Amino acid sequence: MLTISRKRIYKNHKEDLWKNFSGDEGPHTEQLTKRNLIRYSENFILESGLFGPGARILVGVSGGPDSMALLSILAEMRPRWGLDLLVLHCHHGLRKEADEEEALVRSWAKKWNCPFFRRKLPVRAFQKQSGRSLQEAARELRYQAFSQVAKQKKAGLVALAHTADDQAEEFLIGLIRGAGLGGLAGMPVKRGQFIRPLLRVYRSDVYNYLEMEKIPFREDPSNRDFRYLRSRVRYHLLPELKKYSPNILAQLNQTTQLLQKDEEYLQRNTEQIAAELISPSGDSLCIPRHSLAALPQALGSRLIQKALALGLGHLRQVRAVHILSILEGARKSGKQGQIPLPQGWAARWDNTMIQLGPAGQETPPLKPFSYIISKAQEVYIQETGDRISFRRKKYSPKSPLLPKNRQVARVDLKKISWPLLIRNTQPGDRIRPLGLEGSKKVSRFFMDRKLPRALRPRIPLIFSEGEIVWVAGMEIGRAFKVEPQSRWILEIEYHPTLPR
Repeated sequence: MLTISRKRIYKNHKEDLWKNFSGDEGPHTEQLTKRNLIRYSENFILESGLFGPGARILVGVSGGPDSMALLSILAEMRPRWGLDLLVLHCHHGLRKEADEEEALVRSWAKKWNCPFFRRKLPVRAFQKQSGRSLQEAARELRYQAFSQVAKQKKAGLVALAHTADDQAEEFLIGLIRGAGLGGLAGMPVKRGQFIRPLLRVYRSDVYNYLEMEKIPFREDPSNRDFRYLRSRVRYHLLPELKKYSPNILAQLNQTTQLLQKDEEYLQRNTEQIAAELISPSGDSLCIPRHSLAALPQALGSRLIQKALALGLGHLRQVRAVHILSILEGARKSGKQGQIPLPQGWAARWDNTMIQLGPAGQETPPLKPFSYIISKAQEVYIQETGDRISFRRKKYSPKSPLLPKNRQVARVDLKKISWPLLIRNTQPGDRIRPLGLEGSKKVSRFFMDRKLPRALRPRIPLIFSEGEIVWVAGMEIGRAFKVEPQSRWILEIEYHPTLPR
């Protein structure tokens, strides 16, 4: 029975925190011992919240020095933490040394009593099919393999062996390629199921540790292939920078940590804005042009990145020039324009909307839709992918008459006549809104709410005996409002494909 706790581990180790260096810099090579590196790693894992006792972790092990050190460190921690470790080796089939690397990892996984798994990756075929570079194709397939095996083996986490040196290199590569703040912030310590326990440990410490422990490893010859930018940064640029600042690795890592805090704050704000502004339209994604133009550039650029990541699945070929060109298009006085984007996409805009989608493919007009229901249930709108759910509820006088969530409406059930009709707008539709005498055309209502023209046909209208009960996500009809004396209500919730 596992009795160890995170609190107990931290209490036992707190007095062992380094006295001669800051936790951000990593252990000094001249002071390195096996015990020090294990304790340092444990403290970093605790302080970063990477995992707790009893975690089941899939460890990606290539046979290189960093991954062999990572597996060794986690194996040393296993008895105290009750860890369940599994090893995955990805065989890329690109070099004659690949079989030797697999044999090495297999033998040491057995030595450390860890279940071993291998995946052969069709890198060259995927590179040809996807049009990516060899390194990009290999990376994409590795991450797919990590996720698939972790799911199959019920491992909640995947440990990757990136070090502080990798982080510094990532910063410089982003700087050379013109990355924005997000790119310069480097690799996060944790993103989803992926964790990087060695991200504050330097490569020199890894080599010393492996030498002390007599752990073998295999160097990847492609690391010294100067056709690759990372190799040139590692073996040419960084040595030159060290001539100007011997502590350049620590300085670059400190910079990435500061930028990550800024990026996290901006991303939280972007998530909220994206829920309001990004909407699907066929194979494309749409953003109201004037809303985008009104955002500060720091948020506007991240909103575009968010939309492109949703559409493309990644941002690997997206550059700052793409983002800035779209922002400029949103702010220009001209009504129409377009620019090409990576992977056969394009950004197009008119006077109301920015559309991001496949090049040469205009968004087809949305077909009219109509659904009739005779009881409270959930309705799936096939034409848009949206859902609307209806629930009968006992009304409590303590409940607010108007929900705070605009995607939810509450109307007096007694005022409803079944069946209800759900459809999109048609010419001549009118609504009698709350707080307004008389009625208003739905088309005028959309204009007053500044709803982009391209989104208007997507919005479901709910009718009872020809009168609008609710314009989904926007306004209920005055005739159906809940009164203090109401006893039963009909709660309606709108589930857009992507929140507006």
